[in-house]
Amino acid sequence: MTKEQVSAYTLRISQANTSALAVVLYDMILDDMEEGIRVYDAGDLERFEAIVKQAQSFLQELMSMSKMDTPTGCDVMSIYLYVNKQFLLSIVRRKPVEWKVCREAMEKLRSSFQEISERDPDAPLMQHTQQVYAGLTYGRGCLNESCDPLEDRNRGLKA
Repeated sequence: MTKEQVSAYTLRISQANTSALAVVLYDMILDDMEEGIRVYDAGDLERFEAIVKQAQSFLQELMSMSKMDTPTGCDVMSIYLYVNKQFLLSIVRRKPVEWKVCREAMEKLRSSFQEISERDPDAPLMQHTQQVYAGLTYGRGCLNESCDPLEDRNRGLKA
């Protein structure tokens, strides 16, 4: 991931509730799958393996968030297990295995979780994060985001 992607994901995670966090994880997996195919086509197999392992760690986070007490949760978990198996096979065979099917499944799940997150009234998981203001200043060809360092003096670790 590029520094810009990491920064964007960090901002989204700091403002996300549980369902929005799942959407962020789906986006990260889909971005890693796209980057993995680019890297594989370029012939960099070591980087490909690292990207697949990173996508697999995001998938495992989704698996840990899954609620197995409902039939829908069990169905979603079976999809996660299938995608995880394909990631493992991709690492072993050093090439993308069934990634088109996995990508389609993850995109469908992502759109479902996106709908859920839009209706989810829960508060963000992270408390005492900085408020980010967008649009106050503009850079050349981009929108700048800034934080007010004096906004919340109760933020951070307290001794």
